[in-house]
Amino acid sequence: MYQEMPDTFLALTFKFKSLVLKAIREVGIDVVPMEIQSLHLINRIEGCTAALMSEKMERDKGQIARLIREMIEKGLIDKSPNPKDTRSHLLQLTTQGQAILSRMLEIENAIIEKMQSNITHEQIAKFNDVALAMTKNLKE
Repeated sequence: MYQEMPDTFLALTFKFKSLVLKAIREVGIDVVPMEIQSLHLINRIEGCTAALMSEKMERDKGQIARLIREMIEKGLIDKSPNPKDTRSHLLQLTTQGQAILSRMLEIENAIIEKMQSNITHEQIAKFNDVALAMTKNLKE
């Protein structure tokens, strides 16, 4: 086992996350990491509900309910009745939420581009394969 792997992995994820947060703050976007993750998730999954968010983000329903309430108060998302299940609501990005996500994607893509400089496509593909396999191992 490689002893340095946890340190390397933690350094990479911490650096990426801190650079994204710093750049987001510099352009005046007021979101916390869980809101960033939520905006990505709601945008990516059609018919997103609080229960689905709780499952995908691996957070308890109470924490997700508070997060959704705060994001609605900030004008990032709204909710509408779920026509397929009257016990839940569908979550969608507001115009403001879409604009913020769009700006965040620009920031993230610029950082990812910098992170991938001087690295071959093959190395990136291998890194992605290994990271996916490790994630799968941890979910089992």
